[in-house]
Amino acid sequence: MSLDMLRSSVEEKDLAIITLIAERMNIVHDIAKEKERQGLPVRIPDQANAVLDRATAESEKLDLDPEPVREIFQILVRMSEEFQEQWRKKKE
Repeated sequence: MSLDMLRSSVEEKDLAIITLIAERMNIVHDIAKEKERQGLPVRIPDQANAVLDRATAESEKLDLDPEPVREIFQILVRMSEEFQEQWRKKKE
């Protein structure tokens, strides 16, 4: 496979990742509504840690370096929490 074809394949995967992040954030919007309905805080450290631990375990199963994968998921958790905080502020 040529370098251009390989890069094109990577680009397709990148777009798929971005699409999945958008889908994840749509779910986060629903989570924000449910947390508010239940009177829960935006940040729930045990849940954030569960997400990070799951990402670490799954990356190890796939023979990936778990540290950078964990960092990616730390960013996703932060994005989710920031979105929920902004959503709550807009409702005020």
